[in-house]
Amino acid sequence: MIEVKRPPEPGALKRNGAKWKQKLLKAQTKREKKLAKEKYRHSDVKATLVTMFGGKCAYCESRITHLDYGHIEHYRPKSRFPKLTFEWSNLLLACGVCNGAEHKGGQFPDRAGGGPLVNPCDDNPSDHFRFQYDPDTKLASVYGTTTRGETTEKLLGLNRHWLRKYRSEQVRKLVALARFARSDPDARVLLNEACQGNAEYAAFARTLCGDWSINDTRSGVGRGL
Repeated sequence: MIEVKRPPEPGALKRNGAKWKQKLLKAQTKREKKLAKEKYRHSDVKATLVTMFGGKCAYCESRITHLDYGHIEHYRPKSRFPKLTFEWSNLLLACGVCNGAEHKGGQFPDRAGGGPLVNPCDDNPSDHFRFQYDPDTKLASVYGTTTRGETTEKLLGLNRHWLRKYRSEQVRKLVALARFARSDPDARVLLNEACQGNAEYAAFARTLCGDWSINDTRSGVGRGL
């Protein structure tokens, strides 16, 4: 997870958000509520979120748009906070697994329950997580360093098996690339690209680049990785 700057509110929400909200709050039947609630799926909203997150899940940083449409995720679940259904500050882009019933779903722990969850648009994730690559096990793991970070990691399953397996394969390549970055300009360019906001698992790449000055030259692995 990396910090993401939220762009201006999409035109569709700016023009219609208040109207959609009132219609939802006044809806009586289940069908009326469903029809009113689904207005947040406007193509303008989705396109802005996809651009904003570089086609990646806001939580696990996996690229999703080449495989799936992705979810317009309500940071505070719309089932519990209906008044925030159309609030731009409450919308993120997420993969179907992080946002699925097995993980976040409609859950939103409060402070007493270890929350709230880390929000990449309101928080600096590096204040709450450690992004670590273990050269022995060859696993790239996300560890919570605060109560909120621990709660977020567990609830979202940021170390779930298949996610960590794929992520570890990608980060392992970055660690190898970093070994050449000292002397190869092309390797440095590629490593820099891996740190950009639209790159998968940029949090790991940034940790690697940030610690490069104190790397163990025998292994090429930085303190953070």
